[in-house]
Amino acid sequence: MKHLFVLSLIVVFILSSFAVYASVKCAALPNKPSVPAIKVAKGGDEDLAVPNDYDKIVPEDDRDGVVYLALIGGDSPAPNDCGLIPSNPAAEWTGWGGPLNCDNCTIGEGATTRNEIVIGGTYFPRGIGVHGTAKYVYDLTGGPAPYARFEGYVGMSDEKDPAGCDHGGSSGFVFKLDDKEVFKSETLKGSDGGINTAPLKVEFDIPANTKKLEIEITDGGDGIGCDHSAFGDAKLLTAITAVEPADKLPAAWGKIKVSY
Repeated sequence: MKHLFVLSLIVVFILSSFAVYASVKCAALPNKPSVPAIKVAKGGDEDLAVPNDYDKIVPEDDRDGVVYLALIGGDSPAPNDCGLIPSNPAAEWTGWGGPLNCDNCTIGEGATTRNEIVIGGTYFPRGIGVHGTAKYVYDLTGGPAPYARFEGYVGMSDEKDPAGCDHGGSSGFVFKLDDKEVFKSETLKGSDGGINTAPLKVEFDIPANTKKLEIEITDGGDGIGCDHSAFGDAKLLTAITAVEPADKLPAAWGKIKVSY
């Protein structure tokens, strides 16, 4: 009987622990978006002069072993259901308008104006939107399985359009693994040549025993007043995830500059 009692306690503890883990949710958008995301017909209807309109979407990746990068509702070094949050000081994460109080949202124009994430005509239900400049250091030692790959998109939030902000801000994005640069974008603008700049795909393998991922958002060279920088679908694929992405945007969407 004593052994059955002990076993019952263990089962209850495991189930309650799982329930707590499974109940973790990302911090929701705290307000009605001041710049709503507007879905338009696919094929040429996305308008440079209209903020946050989109004709494409990259859905959430719900495969086993996928860990999203988060800022609020996640955890570190072991991620929870929301994702993995940075290990460096929170003051370095969001720039002006911070700290953020929601996941999968943009910085908006202060604490009461968070918006959903749209980058160059593409809507991202998962992502991070902040005010450059910013820095994130993610501890990669506590994953559910070894991390094998990073995938995501970078660019400027479409909540800042040329009508109110010249070319909609500009930033650079630098990724490092254990202090070694593995990806560096060119300066990305919200628009270029009269059209919205499409999100830039970022992907690289993560070698075994890598301890940290560092991401830096840099000033595009014209001040940071309009630099609403964003990550779309930024995630870590673990060893138990199929390495082939669940969804890819066309390769023609921007050129990638990689440094090794």
